[in-house]
Amino acid sequence: MRVLKGLNVVDLGVGMAPALVARFLADSGASVARAEPQGGDPFYDYYPAYEVWRRGAEPIAGTADIEARLAVADICIVGGEDFPGLQRGPNVSQIASRHPHLVVLDIQGYPDGVAEPGRPATDLLLQARSGLSYEHYADRPILMGFQPASYGAAMRGVIGVLAALYERETSGAGQLVSTSLFEGALAWVGMLWVDFERATPVNRFVLPKDPFPLVFRAADGKFIHIVLGAAGSKYKMYQALEIDDPSVQPTDSGMPQPGGDPRNFFGDIDVLAAHVAKKPSAELLQKIWALGLPAEPVEPPGACWDHPQIERNGTIERGPDGLRRVGFPFGMRASTGGPRTRREAPQRARPLEGVRVLDFGTFIAGPLASVVLADLGADVIKVETPAGDPGRAIPRAFNAACRGKRAIAVDLKAPDGLRLAQALAARSDVIMSNFRTGVPERLGIAPSQLHGLQPDLIVLEAPAYGAEGPLADRAGFDMVMQAWCGHEFRGGGRNNDPLWNRTSMVDACGGMLGAIAALLGLYHRARTGEGVAIESALVSAGIFLLSELVQQPDGEFIGAPVLNSCCTGYHPAEAIYATRDGWIAIAARGASAALKLAEALEIDAGALGAPATWGDDAAAAIAACVEAADTATIAARLEQAGIWTEPCRRDVEQTMLYDSALLALGVVRSSQHPAFGAARETGLLVRFSRSPSGNALHAPLKGEHNEAVLREFGYTQTEIEDFVARKIVL
Repeated sequence: MRVLKGLNVVDLGVGMAPALVARFLADSGASVARAEPQGGDPFYDYYPAYEVWRRGAEPIAGTADIEARLAVADICIVGGEDFPGLQRGPNVSQIASRHPHLVVLDIQGYPDGVAEPGRPATDLLLQARSGLSYEHYADRPILMGFQPASYGAAMRGVIGVLAALYERETSGAGQLVSTSLFEGALAWVGMLWVDFERATPVNRFVLPKDPFPLVFRAADGKFIHIVLGAAGSKYKMYQALEIDDPSVQPTDSGMPQPGGDPRNFFGDIDVLAAHVAKKPSAELLQKIWALGLPAEPVEPPGACWDHPQIERNGTIERGPDGLRRVGFPFGMRASTGGPRTRREAPQRARPLEGVRVLDFGTFIAGPLASVVLADLGADVIKVETPAGDPGRAIPRAFNAACRGKRAIAVDLKAPDGLRLAQALAARSDVIMSNFRTGVPERLGIAPSQLHGLQPDLIVLEAPAYGAEGPLADRAGFDMVMQAWCGHEFRGGGRNNDPLWNRTSMVDACGGMLGAIAALLGLYHRARTGEGVAIESALVSAGIFLLSELVQQPDGEFIGAPVLNSCCTGYHPAEAIYATRDGWIAIAARGASAALKLAEALEIDAGALGAPATWGDDAAAAIAACVEAADTATIAARLEQAGIWTEPCRRDVEQTMLYDSALLALGVVRSSQHPAFGAARETGLLVRFSRSPSGNALHAPLKGEHNEAVLREFGYTQTEIEDFVARKIVL
């Protein structure tokens, strides 16, 4: 399905985030026309995939052509990341004023009022300033093995554009949508940065820094990543690894416990490592998979592209010249049941006001998608079993994945409970779940079953690997997706062991992509009256986060480089360095800026060779100069020479969550939890000029809204009391 077919996009952005937005809109069916910046776009030489992202865009010639195209366009993209000598884009307010039908996306460096005007913004600098660089290790910063600020800004930008388009179907008016690279960086800390007024040992618990995930070298020298946590998984894993431990019982899950030993947080590192080392990786993985447990080999980026499951999912696109790239991350098909009807669209203030979402999701990635929809104004109802979402065991993560929703608890194993859930679904707009393959069919909420009840529903499934295919039955979590898709290989750094990213980046990306998929479905229904079945597999999120990677016709992969051996950067002129009293990020982009950096530090650039060839010797020379001075001194020295810097900020969670400017912008939100008191967390991270967004609902207690929800769906007090008496509703 090419949902955006017929829409026209004018692309005036530069850098990775706008390019990803434009590519996504084009892959969704929109026609893109692009105006290059005067003097050329330096990012063609910076990102190997940049030309691929821009393929198919019609060139725009001159200011008059831009205005003519804006007059008939639907979307305009402005802004992006900074590069020396490159001017920021045109005034977005003026564009929106001249063309009120347009949805104008402005990707800023920072939202207004957060940083000094004109502060340069690159992914490296944003990781330093936002505190993201200190979110893995407690004692030193690292650069993440992907571009978090750029990916975050791109996905939040797409969310904003689609929400504004959906709202425009009712109002007929466009508006200005704003996000930033700064907010893109914060898109990955939602499960880590939460503060509760009434702190307890459980709600204060957060995944510890300096983590020891279960990544081990097997007898053949290859690494595998295993995961514990589901019911009985520890017992089964010990069976697979032939670990004789009578203390481990069949019901033991191995779920991490708050307050435990950080080294053995995920499991007994020494015991597991010793047993993994005894057998080849392939033999171990087959045993683990046979028991239904999640595990994957650690592979380099692109290694999974030829797997039959990825081919079935259609995630990788091959061009006419044989070049392959990351493509559209969803499977979508229109409902085949019933006639096309158009639901009456209510007049709405918030973009999704009047939309009802029924969310059956558990854990993180699935529920995260509907949090975005709730922030956009949808009424999201979380449906849980009597046991509750297993994610409740970790309140911070549960808060991030379920805030803004209402909750009911229904016994889905009881026939009347199933009928109740189906009745609620039939009178909703969007149904979301991330069950394992086959479970939706057993529950009667698979797309074909729901479309039989109500043809115009948007049904979003978020399986691990895919609803069909050779891996459809395999268990999957963020950790194994990072391993198999290439992120742990890339993030570990040159010649190092693999490194799992503590932000659970694939889960977070899966949530954002799920929200995008639902918005595409709603927009399609608003235009056609058709319902849509959507598959948004978690593995596709892992692959999407390597969109910088392309495979040339001869089979060689380019883009998505591995970090250096100390995980501080990809090039010596753009990296993190230790100072006398801390760490600083230095961004000397391009050959000219790199030579200025050498001159400012009094390094003989001639001895280092051309900046494009700089390696360990150049990094060592820069490091020696930087570590001899304190952070403030070296920053002032380099800034005077025109070199961009940012100190690596440490332990900034409280500063950020209680920043009044961020609260006013909605970058941070506040809610009142009935058990934990006032809660602070990150917000929607995208803003609208005309449509208010955000909500103040707390993460719900289990079954907190049973009676209120059932009354709204038309059930009488007698019927509700009967459900409760028979424990259909708890």
